[in-house]
Amino acid sequence: MTHPSSAPPPAQGHGGPPILLVYVEAPRSDERKAFEWPQTKKVGEAAREAATAFGYEGGTPGLQTTSTPPRELDNDKPLVAEHVKSGDVLELTDVGGGV
Repeated sequence: MTHPSSAPPPAQGHGGPPILLVYVEAPRSDERKAFEWPQTKKVGEAAREAATAFGYEGGTPGLQTTSTPPRELDNDKPLVAEHVKSGDVLELTDVGGGV
């Protein structure tokens, strides 16, 4: 018997790739923000969007998992290629340091 995942299933974009609901945390914020991104969006683009939403400017934003140890996602790959799923929680980083 299979049990449904606690994560919501990917929504379908209007004829486009499935949409992922991803939560992002930032080191200098107490709140988590929700983002809806197509699974084909590049990690670096998603990270820049999240950084802007958290009020960060400059640097090279990136995303990493919140697992132990954290895994830095490749900014040049699509979210789906980095195994990001709907409901995942990611942390905003600065690939060059400083976030």
